[in-house]
Amino acid sequence: MYGQVGANGHFSTYFLILQFSLALFVIFTLILTLYLSKRWEISYLPTPNYDSNSTLPRITIVLPTWNEEKVIEAKLDDVERQDYPVELVEVIIIDSASTDDTVNIARKWISDHDLIEGDRYRIIIEDSRKGKSYSINKAFETAHPESEILMMSDVDCRLEKDAMKKIGRRFLNASIGAVTGRQILLNAGQNKKSAEEESYRDFFSSMRISESKYCSTPIFHGECSAYRRSAISGHKLVENSNADDSQMAVSAIRSGFRSIYDPDILFYEMAPPNGKASKIQKVRRAQGLIRHFWRNKDMIFNRKFGNFRKVMVVEFNLHIILPIAVFLGVISGLIHIATLLLENELNPGLLLSISTVDSVMLFSDAIVLALVTSGLMGLPLPGGRLSFTFLNYMLILLRAQILIIFGKSLHRWQQVPSVREALALHDAERFSEKKP
Repeated sequence: MYGQVGANGHFSTYFLILQFSLALFVIFTLILTLYLSKRWEISYLPTPNYDSNSTLPRITIVLPTWNEEKVIEAKLDDVERQDYPVELVEVIIIDSASTDDTVNIARKWISDHDLIEGDRYRIIIEDSRKGKSYSINKAFETAHPESEILMMSDVDCRLEKDAMKKIGRRFLNASIGAVTGRQILLNAGQNKKSAEEESYRDFFSSMRISESKYCSTPIFHGECSAYRRSAISGHKLVENSNADDSQMAVSAIRSGFRSIYDPDILFYEMAPPNGKASKIQKVRRAQGLIRHFWRNKDMIFNRKFGNFRKVMVVEFNLHIILPIAVFLGVISGLIHIATLLLENELNPGLLLSISTVDSVMLFSDAIVLALVTSGLMGLPLPGGRLSFTFLNYMLILLRAQILIIFGKSLHRWQQVPSVREALALHDAERFSEKKP
């Protein structure tokens, strides 16, 4: 009979206990995360300085490139049209040994705009491809000595016209060491993958805002991020890693400054249009964040970092511990169901003969399966898309952890051609609309 755990086994009981314990841990973690996020949200970001008499800081903006011939010209147009005093802006294009026409197009653009290469616009050509972090280190080291702010922006993103001015005003507050902005998807809702990406971004953006209001956020958007030079002085990027944007955000925090996400600073990107393209981006990013939080785990225990310790506990849990717990929970649930069926000899009246706890867990499994399936298929079941997005992200983090364990590093960023192609088409359409 069920419930008699003896020589004959009934292993389902053991896996029931394991699944139940892991489910409680996952649920508790998510509830605590949501609670803290809501609680932190009632705080306020430092007020940016809008005094027209204040002198904006000098900025060096770095554009890392590698085979960007389809989008480099539009990116340079994007930077040039920024509402920021041109005499306070230096642009460094650092090319990681492109094999296409990226450098020639950039040089032609500089010439066509009656600019002199080496003046406001500089091009650095590397002899081999060593990774984005290496490029950023090199470019920041060679930035104009009077540049107070070091900024980087990806070539496949487009900045709102006032993005740099809002960044500059943020740094007029002496407590701010790093600033990032909010991503807007240009192809939001066009397909299932872009809708999933939008859901994922919405959830994590709300967390970044709450963390920034409370104290600081440890996760940045490299597409649009800027750093006070003195805040990251002496902190070089780990070049065999990635998440370079977040690395520098935490470096600023270690130096005693705040690193904030400002939702009013906008930049635009294309979401990967398919699963393969999305996976390339997400697994690489996840691997960088896992290393990032593991490398900075000492901040959790150091009282010097005050409230930021709580932020680090939440993010460490979400990115390193929770994926393992979710995976083990799913596996133990499947084994629980299988052993339960075998112990009851595939009895059609199984639900009538098992314990109440078993019934509750099976019912819970059915609800979770329905939510995830509805999210996968795009069905309008409340909570379905969020459940699928959460599970998918946990699997991405788990895969990234496995790659790290087996020594496979993705620190050399992989380009997603379909994103470049979609953005190039968008740029062309926008340019044609501006023609008289």
